Amino acid sequence: MNRNRLIAAAFAAALMPAAVAAQSVRVAHIDPFSGAFANVGALNGMHVEYGAALVNQSGGVLGGRQLEVIRFDNNANPQDAVVVLQEAIDQGIRIITQATNSGIALAVQEAIVRHNRRNPDDPVLYLNYGSADPSLTRDHCDYYSFRFEVHSGMKQLAIVDAIAANPEIDSVYIIGQDYSHGHEVSRYTRAYLAERRPDIEVVGDEFHPVGRVRDFTPYIARIQASGADAVITGNFGTDLSLLIRAANEGGLTSTIYTQYASTFGAPTAIGPDGIGRVIDTAHWTPDVWLTHNTEAGRQLVEDFERTYNAEIGSYQILVQMQMLGAAINAAGSDNPTQIAAALSGATFDAVTGPVMMRESDHQLLHPLFVSVFTDEGITNDSEGTGIGWRTLREIPASELSDDSTCQVSVPG
Repeated sequence: MNRNRLIAAAFAAALMPAAVAAQSVRVAHIDPFSGAFANVGALNGMHVEYGAALVNQSGGVLGGRQLEVIRFDNNANPQDAVVVLQEAIDQGIRIITQATNSGIALAVQEAIVRHNRRNPDDPVLYLNYGSADPSLTRDHCDYYSFRFEVHSGMKQLAIVDAIAANPEIDSVYIIGQDYSHGHEVSRYTRAYLAERRPDIEVVGDEFHPVGRVRDFTPYIARIQASGADAVITGNFGTDLSLLIRAANEGGLTSTIYTQYASTFGAPTAIGPDGIGRVIDTAHWTPDVWLTHNTEAGRQLVEDFERTYNAEIGSYQILVQMQMLGAAINAAGSDNPTQIAAALSGATFDAVTGPVMMRESDHQLLHPLFVSVFTDEGITNDSEGTGIGWRTLREIPASELSDDSTCQVSVPG
């Protein structure tokens, strides 16, 4: 082949990725795929990709175009997240999804808001599938930002209601990660306890570095010394697994109330020592779909396990991707402004019950399930432990509320 043909062939090959990309609607998934929270990013990545596959298997979007997920590693760092966000934007991607850490989510959301102000004719859409800091929608709501899981304040109300209903609890110890989400869990816990059980004493309230504690034994020792009847934590990922492992090894007998104990490896860390004394409030557990006894739920669970040899842990990510696909088709466009208009106020019939994207602040309202870790009365265990989550109480989306007064501003 002569030199001109070589150049022509190289030029054609260089154009191929762009041509392929033009046929798909690309979604940038920013999460920690390395470091202390790589296990969280990996699990979230499975859900984002599977959610996109559900849309694609149902005919895709805009007459057959596929959702394509592109991963970007933020190293669990806000600055790195903003850097890779810009990389995604420079590559022409205009739909971003991210969660895992509320501090990172706030940095990403603020960067997207700045971009959209500078580029009103070329906006970016932000889909947050789990960062739980209430301020993201309560104080910083934005037309192009949507959160697909209820925030920590809503979850904490369910947790405090469960504590308030237990007359044997007279004291609690709050422990959390030292960033916005952990502080909000503490704030909401104190506020709701003051309303519902002012007789309960908060005997400890402390924060620890995020992802840097390898041995929680000193923290467990302080909890034991306090005599707390219950422990409340918003920890997730490795920080939750190591906390519970230290609690087991230290012989802590207090009931532990959590928001993320049903996923990210926590059930394995809890083990038999946690039977009957770990309570979790979440949108999903392995048995939750049975509550509504839906064939769609059974198929979803079985197919995910066949595909990834893992359990569904973050069902709201699947909901997010399906709602995104429906919004693109309803808008008849992949333009972020039109997608946002279609998502605002949208409803979706999830396998756990109806969900609704609140129009005022773009906060999704979905059912919550308060469950106990047990080996009795369960159909599906967690992570092969033989132990699972039995639902104690279901809170329908229609009963969830918060103190949000935020109102998004429609562009133009």
